[in-house]
Amino acid sequence: MRNLLFLVIFQAGFLSFLSAQAFNNDFGKVGREDVELTSYSPDKSADAVVISDIGSSYFQEANNRFDLIYERTTRLKIFKESGKNWANIEIPYYRQGETYEEVYDIEACTYNFENGLFKRTNLDLSSHHDEKLNEYWYLKKFAMPNVKEGSIVEYRYKVRSQYLFNLRDWEFQWKIPVIYSKYVTKMTPFYEYTWLLQGAGKFYSQKSYIDQGLETQFGSIKYHDMIYEYVMKDVPAFNDEEYIASENDYLIKINFQLSKTHDYYGVSQNVMTTWPELVKNLIKDDDFSGYSRKAESLATKIFDLKSLTLLPAQQRFDSIMNYVKTNYKWNNMNGKMTSKTPKTFMKDKFGNDADINLFAIGLLNAAGIKTFPVIISTRKNGKIKYDYPFSHFFNYVVILAEIDTKKVLADASVALILNNRIPEKCINDKGLIIQKDKIEWVGLQSLVPSLTQKAFKITLTGTTQNAEIQNRSTEYNAFDLRNNFGTNTHDIKKHLLEKGYSVVDSSIVVKNQTNIKEPYTLNYSIIDQPEKVNDKIYVSPFLHEIITDNPLKQVSRTYPIDMTYPQKSSYFTELNIPEGYKVDFVPDNDKIKNDQFELEYTTIVAENKINVSFVYYFKNPIYNPEDYTKIKYYFNEIINKGNEKIVFVKK
Repeated sequence: MRNLLFLVIFQAGFLSFLSAQAFNNDFGKVGREDVELTSYSPDKSADAVVISDIGSSYFQEANNRFDLIYERTTRLKIFKESGKNWANIEIPYYRQGETYEEVYDIEACTYNFENGLFKRTNLDLSSHHDEKLNEYWYLKKFAMPNVKEGSIVEYRYKVRSQYLFNLRDWEFQWKIPVIYSKYVTKMTPFYEYTWLLQGAGKFYSQKSYIDQGLETQFGSIKYHDMIYEYVMKDVPAFNDEEYIASENDYLIKINFQLSKTHDYYGVSQNVMTTWPELVKNLIKDDDFSGYSRKAESLATKIFDLKSLTLLPAQQRFDSIMNYVKTNYKWNNMNGKMTSKTPKTFMKDKFGNDADINLFAIGLLNAAGIKTFPVIISTRKNGKIKYDYPFSHFFNYVVILAEIDTKKVLADASVALILNNRIPEKCINDKGLIIQKDKIEWVGLQSLVPSLTQKAFKITLTGTTQNAEIQNRSTEYNAFDLRNNFGTNTHDIKKHLLEKGYSVVDSSIVVKNQTNIKEPYTLNYSIIDQPEKVNDKIYVSPFLHEIITDNPLKQVSRTYPIDMTYPQKSSYFTELNIPEGYKVDFVPDNDKIKNDQFELEYTTIVAENKINVSFVYYFKNPIYNPEDYTKIKYYFNEIINKGNEKIVFVKK
């Protein structure tokens, strides 16, 4: 009866919606436009679309203080099977000590219109769960029910926050198109915020006005809220291809930060800091520089400092870094502040990146190596905006050490990387050195190329194709293999099977897993059958090792191609000419060489074998957007040349 009554009401509303020129964005007011929307005309390829996304932030009095309330109402339309992923909802919230956020008043439902009937399926609120992302951030997650192609998904919720420093950011842009996005902030006279629009020159509309509702009183102050509205319409999908550090750097969004507070006694206080003030506060903070100073005083309990200081600086540095990497483990939590005291850290033997690296900084300084902390933003967290000294931009700490007049960056929380390297996740533009009376930024880029060398010895007969393969990798390429596979032959074999290889189990051998100064080396053998058509054999000289799909797919790009570090790949194959066959075709030699990129392809045909060499080299860690077409072309050359086949024909 309830569904029948809802259908009658819906059909009545359906008729009244015939002349509407826009979607009704009120929660639960689904209309004909929503149902009949089967694709988004500006982007026919979209698998879903955000019909409306409306948020607001306002202050609510609670126990003689304010809580910040954030509300969000979102409606989506699912066009394709692949778009069903957008019905998996994640709500981030923050907790740090006694400062917390809570998610509440969740309402969600799925609408389906089938066979002339309209059905609404409500979310079972007991089905949501919470997931811890890191030391401070959590996700409340739930999956919308009964989602299929053509479904309309709608949800709303509230977040209560005691964390007034940052008004919630608002992302107008998604990875699917957005028809309408609106964010409203209601400001009291007690807090002032600065805002920064990213990714767009202006809003579709922007206005501010005084709330004409009932007057509010806090203490002796009576006031009306000041309301600010920001609207965007028809926002295109954000196409995040490969080689992008973080979508947070380029999404169309608005950021807020508290700049000034006013109490009801008329006293004002600036909160918007400067870089010198930010550095000064960290130097005074017991959970930052104070932690390093305490660690420095504990060094005598760990080392014989008299003997240690007699060693050359490089040896002292390596000894301390190796000690910390061997004895303490990272707990997978990022943060710029420590989570425990040095004594507790020494007892627990684990901590976040700040615990580990600030502890190592204390030990290095105790050993006579001038060392500073550097606060950074990891790649996923986005780049620092240097004109805006917002402390929340930073989420990680690394080490800057001076060794024999040379400055090196390091991270003691990552064991399988060279002591004078930071991990790939930390290579993100610049970091701020925390030192007295000086503001200095240090570049985080690595200009040392990471090398992958693959050698193939392929033995062909008329019926079999066997190969011995060696993979040697250095720098970050080696770290990825050490970290992802190590000496785990089961995982290595699984990875090779996914590539299409039939691997000889006993042939898998790994060298230099822990000897990180040497290339990580993987040897293995495969058994296969050659590709035969009539009297011809077709051989890919580099088997399945060359990419077959260009990672750059857009016509143009407005943000850089960020490869993180220079990358060089070389392939060498020795291939016998099978008995009873002769060479019918070998690829032509090819060469490209300029300041950005190198490629060289060479074949040498001898009496009974063919040697094939293929090298390509992306020389820069980052390429400008205007180079996008060139880099896309280079990838096409790699694909086309690297996948050409050698052909043998029967004599």
